Amino acid sequence: MALLRAILARGSAIRLPAVGPMAVFHVDTGGCEGCAMEVSALDGAAYALSATGLRFVTTPRLADVLLVTGPLTRAMAPVLEATWHAMPDPRALVAVGACAIDGGPFGENYAVLGGLEGRAPLDASIPGCPPSPASIVAGLAALLEASGLSSSA
Repeated sequence: MALLRAILARGSAIRLPAVGPMAVFHVDTGGCEGCAMEVSALDGAAYALSATGLRFVTTPRLADVLLVTGPLTRAMAPVLEATWHAMPDPRALVAVGACAIDGGPFGENYAVLGGLEGRAPLDASIPGCPPSPASIVAGLAALLEASGLSSSA
């Protein structure tokens, strides 16, 4: 109970940098789900995501950014490709976490292809195992600055 009172006593949301208008579609391709949980945490009240200009969308047709967590499994490779082709231009591909970048502890085998690095042209990589929600937003803000992406929806 003391922890809950301490959280509620803070009174304000955790402050994240402004990103600008950016629609993000998240795909988890496998792994331990650590990075996926951090991405999901961004959508909670503690981070006041709407104030950053970042929003998650439920269809790739509305997305500017494809955010990938987890190592690329053979079963998810065609799903990820179909998701990418469903997105309008301009679009960006972002790997979140060590597994999505280079496979992390998941080596290439009968079920896992590894990370996206070297398999697809990444617009940004957000390292960590898992990266914090603040690191994810900072990485997306850097992507927006570098590429000039803006929300198409």
